[in-house]
Amino acid sequence: MSANGGVKVGVDTGGTFTDLIVYDRARDTISIAKTLTTRPDPSEGAFRTLEKAGVDPQSIETFVHGTTAATNTLIERDGARTALFVTRGFRDILKIQRVIRKHHLRLDWVKPEHLVPRQRCYEITERVDYAGGVRAPLVEEAVREATRRALEQGCEAIAVSFLFSFLNDAHERRTRELIHELAPGLPVSLSSEVFPLWREYERTSTTVIDAFLKPRVGGYVEQLDQQCRSRKVGRLLLMQSNGGTVTPQGAASRPVALVRSGPAGGAIACQALGKLVGEPNLILADMGGTSFDSGLIQDGNLTLMSKTELEWGIPICAPMIDVRSIGAGGGSRVWLDSAGMLRVGPQSTGSDPGPACYGRGGTDPAVTDANLVVGRLHEDFRMAGEFPLSAELATRALTPLAERLGMSTVDTAAGALTIVNHNMAQLIRALTIDRGLDPRSFSLVAFGGAGPLHGVDLARELGVRRVIVPVYPGAFSALGAVLANARFDYLSTAVVKSKALDLATIGSVYEKLELRALEHLEAEGLTTTPVVERLVEMRYDGQNWEIDVPFPAGPVTEESVAAAFAAFCERHQEYFGWALTEEPFEFVNFKLVVTVPSEEVRLPMVAPSGTPDALGTQQVYSREASDFIAAAIYERGDFGAGVAIEGPAIVTEVDATTFIPPSAVATVDTYGNLIIETEVTE
Repeated sequence: MSANGGVKVGVDTGGTFTDLIVYDRARDTISIAKTLTTRPDPSEGAFRTLEKAGVDPQSIETFVHGTTAATNTLIERDGARTALFVTRGFRDILKIQRVIRKHHLRLDWVKPEHLVPRQRCYEITERVDYAGGVRAPLVEEAVREATRRALEQGCEAIAVSFLFSFLNDAHERRTRELIHELAPGLPVSLSSEVFPLWREYERTSTTVIDAFLKPRVGGYVEQLDQQCRSRKVGRLLLMQSNGGTVTPQGAASRPVALVRSGPAGGAIACQALGKLVGEPNLILADMGGTSFDSGLIQDGNLTLMSKTELEWGIPICAPMIDVRSIGAGGGSRVWLDSAGMLRVGPQSTGSDPGPACYGRGGTDPAVTDANLVVGRLHEDFRMAGEFPLSAELATRALTPLAERLGMSTVDTAAGALTIVNHNMAQLIRALTIDRGLDPRSFSLVAFGGAGPLHGVDLARELGVRRVIVPVYPGAFSALGAVLANARFDYLSTAVVKSKALDLATIGSVYEKLELRALEHLEAEGLTTTPVVERLVEMRYDGQNWEIDVPFPAGPVTEESVAAAFAAFCERHQEYFGWALTEEPFEFVNFKLVVTVPSEEVRLPMVAPSGTPDALGTQQVYSREASDFIAAAIYERGDFGAGVAIEGPAIVTEVDATTFIPPSAVATVDTYGNLIIETEVTE
């Protein structure tokens, strides 16, 4: 640590590229680098990117890593062989799942299999009741026998989820002690630690997933930490799904919190961008090499959720930024289905071999090939600054599809771009229109390596009038890692009804959560004064699902309860169009969000300048004109504040290319962001 020089590094590992941002506090500068993601060890690509940036590891004070290790492990179902210990009588909880069905009228539909089959689910004699009292003591020999059988079956991790353990965790904690007596060091996940809230199936599913991830993610984190130590890097932190950072030890102990680590960085960066440019409502449009991620910033705040799914009916419950993903990136494959219809994604050509135009042996056409064929990319543009693109290879890859469709190669490429834009727009509609929100009241932030190429077309399909292409668009998620604070969420279930309001119980719950937070922050080595926010999930008496609202700080009084209920009614009105202000209600889950601010990162401002001369022109295909039109080419590094560029134009930089279509105009703000008005009005 003593050798560090005040440098903070953010790394985001994607499916195709690994992006890096370097913030030098002493020099007040930001630089970027980008390389292809390495397989099977993505950490190798992270340090290769560091070498490419010319950064001395010993100068790094903080190294923040957004990783897809947990996500990839789940997608590939390549985690640990896991056993599940449950209360006797509840062996089939993972099999039964919930009563709901994905397809109500399809009798042949079968629920997806969970990660632990029935033969690795073991019943343990014990019982805690709904009030946290012990009905039946833990039979320790049952735990020992189950542990021996799990080890004989080759289990590498164990999940423990007992009934009502979120109210009394003594049996779960003792079970872990007994397991470690027989198998020291075996990864064990307790539901009372992973997700200590009610709803037994969701709690059990999340605990199983945590245990399933522990050996793989823990091994990756440990290896990354060792590499940082060997290079004398100051401190390693990892991005969590909630947008906060955590130490390697914290990440390894609860890997389920890393499931949406990668997209979280982009959301954090967008929130900071919105404050910078005065745009409180933003649509995130992060189009990388493999996927398209989207989410919302509303009134300057991140949109959070507490549940996602591995597959339909297999929930993962953890606080996370609400970012949704589809397979739509620069590397997404263009193909024909069995009916001869043109499709794009979700399959990806990845980083090796990648799209055909990379010249790395790939023959499958991808979105990047289509952009090259229609002229939005140029052969002289070096992907990640490393290798040029081949229009000949891109055309050769798309030609067989064009022949089968009876279309020209150019029209086929343009059609593929229209399809991928439509796919992305549909995801954004699900986040906005399906929730009663008008996308036209938002601005769209286009980032990721491919986002700026598609941003204006995507915005026009949605009726959005403003697109922001931020500085460092291809490494924007890595910038979010640099900007992120440490954040931790603490949860507790305690049902308190308004008909029998118990202020002491509410106060006691928050006191216990605050004590847990203090102990955790000390273990994480954090000494900066934290920002503490209270939340509560509440509902009308008799409802089945809750809404998250703020709960006032300070002593718990009737006034603070009334304020929480007023916030609930307001949000209920917003969500459902009605609210009952005199109806009885109940508190269900209490939450504490603790944020520890990191050092401030100042984005450098750019000096004003006149509009630079174009580097040349490029012929770009226009579907509206059914012909190629001339687009001016600019280097973004030549832009100063106040520059205005009218479309059609192509703006190149090392990590992305921005396409400005006809009738759109882009201006450069004081921080170097491109602000594109999608339609020029007289």
